[in-house]
Amino acid sequence: MKTNKKWHVTMWAVVFCTAFGLIWQWDLLSRHFVSAAVGDGADLTGEQHFPDQPLKTVSVVRPKPVRAEPSLSFPGRAQARTQATLFFRVSAPLEQILVNPGDAVKKGDILLTLDPRDYQRQVQMMESKLKSAKAKLLKMKTGARPEDVKILKANLSAAKAELDLAKKQLTRYTALHKSQTVTEQAYDQVQTKVKGLASRVAALESQLARDTKGARKEDIMAAQAGIEELNVGLAIARDHLEDTRLTAPFDGVVTRCIPNVHEMVAAGAPVMMLDDNSVLEIPVDVPETLVRQVLTMKDKGKFTVLFLTTGERAYPAKLTEYTSRADLATGTYEFVFSVSPNPEDMVFPGMTAEIRVAADAQTGRTSGLLLPLHSLMGVSGNTAHVFRVDPKTHKIEQRAVVFEALAGSQDVNVVSGLSSEDLVVDRGGAFIRPGETVKFEISETKGAM
Repeated sequence: MKTNKKWHVTMWAVVFCTAFGLIWQWDLLSRHFVSAAVGDGADLTGEQHFPDQPLKTVSVVRPKPVRAEPSLSFPGRAQARTQATLFFRVSAPLEQILVNPGDAVKKGDILLTLDPRDYQRQVQMMESKLKSAKAKLLKMKTGARPEDVKILKANLSAAKAELDLAKKQLTRYTALHKSQTVTEQAYDQVQTKVKGLASRVAALESQLARDTKGARKEDIMAAQAGIEELNVGLAIARDHLEDTRLTAPFDGVVTRCIPNVHEMVAAGAPVMMLDDNSVLEIPVDVPETLVRQVLTMKDKGKFTVLFLTTGERAYPAKLTEYTSRADLATGTYEFVFSVSPNPEDMVFPGMTAEIRVAADAQTGRTSGLLLPLHSLMGVSGNTAHVFRVDPKTHKIEQRAVVFEALAGSQDVNVVSGLSSEDLVVDRGGAFIRPGETVKFEISETKGAM
């Protein structure tokens, strides 16, 4: 009996301890779930209760309205407005290279020279022919000298005497030829002699008439035409000689020299490249949706250009030309802007550039609120949340916002979720929680307006 009584006491003791342990664990679990639902230090109403401790101090800002002026930017690449691939008009071995790539030259400076000897001789030959033709024309106009005329008359008399003698001889040979006394060959020789003497007499008579009376008008005109032709030939020869020197057609910078000294250079073959860097052109592609906006700014001086090598320094640009036909591949329109950078800025063709188009201030409109980028928490795409401080209760409130990035700025444009009267935590947001009471200090919003 005693054994059974002890067993019952032990059993009831175990049951009592087990029940007490279960009740205690249930109380702990209930407290844990309530804490997880409403946060540490919160009651069932959801309001946070923090133990007595110093209030945290945070920096807050008031979002400022953004004055959004429609601003466009287009990437491009600079190129020289005036470019030239130079060549010789004649062929010859290259004799001298007087400039190197990178050298600045002035209009008219000699850049390259060819061996000129062949062209010098052509000029000398044409000059000699021209002198001879002019002397002959002068003689035709003035006639022969008296002593020349006297000699010519004597020669004509002698020729006539020989012709008379030859004719008599031919008469005798004709009679002998009929009687077959002389050979056929001897008879032919006498006939040929008579014809030759007759031609000589006629030539002397014509020359005597020309020398005594002067040349005929048509002969003088033909001689004058020949002289004009020789003058043209001489001018061409001199041009060829001058073309053995290649000169700069404009002020610019040498970008490339192709042949080497002593190489044979053919006429028309490229030998040097020259750029005028005083004015650069920047072609850009403009989508059809922005063509009207760009063209409305053409006469308002709203174009600037930035180069990658000069940082944020902006140069005034001018719209010089544009095409009214879209590119078949891209559907864009080519607009060409010109700019005149300072020589000391070392801006060269081929450098990356950015054309910016700014609109009038009158076209601006308030499109959002300016807020520092580091005040955003939990950024996902263009959404995030910020901590707002109630100015009356000093309690923290979490707000969801939608924002847009601002190119080249440490601020963002908040387009929804805030008003310009809100106080947004600028710094210290990582150390506070919604519902917490804080102290705050107001600072100014930084960034471009």
